[in-house]
Amino acid sequence: MEKTIRITLLPSKKKEKYLKDAQKKVRELANILIPYKKHVKTGMEFHHLVYKRFRYLGLHSQLQENVQRKVYGAKKVKKFRTLPLEFNFPRSGKIAKTRKDNPVLVVSPLKKRIAFPICRDGGWRRLKEYTIKGWEAHSCRIFQQKRKRKRKAKDRKRSSKVNYGWVAHLNIRKELPPPQEVEGTIGVDVGRKVFAAVTLNHPSFPLLERYMGKDIAWKQHQLAKRRRKLQSYRDKGSKKARRALKKLRMKERKYNKTRCEQIAHEIVDWAVTTRSAIVIENIEGIRSKWKKEKTKRRGKQSKNLLRELNNWPYGFFLSFLTSLAYQHHIPVVKVDPHYTSQTCSRCGHTSKSSRVSRGLYRCVACGIELNSDRNASRNIGLKGFSFLALPFFSSWSSFYPFPREKKNNFLVSVVEERSTSSSGSMSGKFFLPPG
Repeated sequence: MEKTIRITLLPSKKKEKYLKDAQKKVRELANILIPYKKHVKTGMEFHHLVYKRFRYLGLHSQLQENVQRKVYGAKKVKKFRTLPLEFNFPRSGKIAKTRKDNPVLVVSPLKKRIAFPICRDGGWRRLKEYTIKGWEAHSCRIFQQKRKRKRKAKDRKRSSKVNYGWVAHLNIRKELPPPQEVEGTIGVDVGRKVFAAVTLNHPSFPLLERYMGKDIAWKQHQLAKRRRKLQSYRDKGSKKARRALKKLRMKERKYNKTRCEQIAHEIVDWAVTTRSAIVIENIEGIRSKWKKEKTKRRGKQSKNLLRELNNWPYGFFLSFLTSLAYQHHIPVVKVDPHYTSQTCSRCGHTSKSSRVSRGLYRCVACGIELNSDRNASRNIGLKGFSFLALPFFSSWSSFYPFPREKKNNFLVSVVEERSTSSSGSMSGKFFLPPG
């Protein structure tokens, strides 16, 4: 398990000059190595070709190897403008303390080690908390970053220089125990309008279903309208609109990131309390698929769909949910999403005509009518039972045991459904059974 923590460095002018010289040599080495990639086929051949040839630059051996690996992996880069300084612990760096018990980051960019004081801010406090829990620093990257300072109007006019600071991204690792044994599944259907439709299927808990993240699509729509309006004013030469667009640039990304983390925490809390596995559909590559469809379909609707997919935070949500679940020893299962929205979660019949609209599913075989996202999340949870080799169980069955059959490579129930409202909102509460 890996995590990244950002800490702020406080180097003196002399040490800052030392870092800039090292960055300059790293950039110079990277640009020199680009033509040598044409003469080799593997990374090992590339290392043997260039390592001894450029030792005269005076870089630390491990730092030079990291630059070579970076250059060989960048296939389409013609010129590097900036590169971070990468160090591995304990070969070329470590976290230490001075005699006065002040934290420092010790690295060796140019063969001799130098200690850089660490600012005791929130990043350093988080690092201390993880260190107490057993996490160990494995590597770090050092680079310059713009500092945000609130200046008065007079100071803005006088100085136009950009203020930079040095930061380090620490990579910390910890070996986690294997996931715990589970008794049920939590099916998660991810969509654009309803970001996550969640269904708990457990033999000891009542049926729990929820919609999560409806506000993400609404927020994206509102920001898109605001951006179009400001863009029209900016095209007419408005400086005020230009400043407003700059502030709006990162607002949507930060909002999506915060909401994805909140939804992931809620799902993992359910999984820990109910001893359930998280089952989510694997829809990687959907953007490239719709880019191909865009060439076939031309029009405003195709452009709007592609824009929504580009702003859809599915990748960040999946990575954060997986990381958080592994920390709590909860398994995460990725299943094939094919036919989950067309298959009936009660009788198992698959038909494209059963999907009446985006939010309504009406089975042509058994006549059940429910929300389409709810039906898909149930099917995803059922797929998790066959994948985890758990005894099949349906929380929405009216009695148990019941006959079952296998369709589309996952088990489905063929009995009547417990009465649940298909048009109303899903219940946001869950409780432990008596006893």
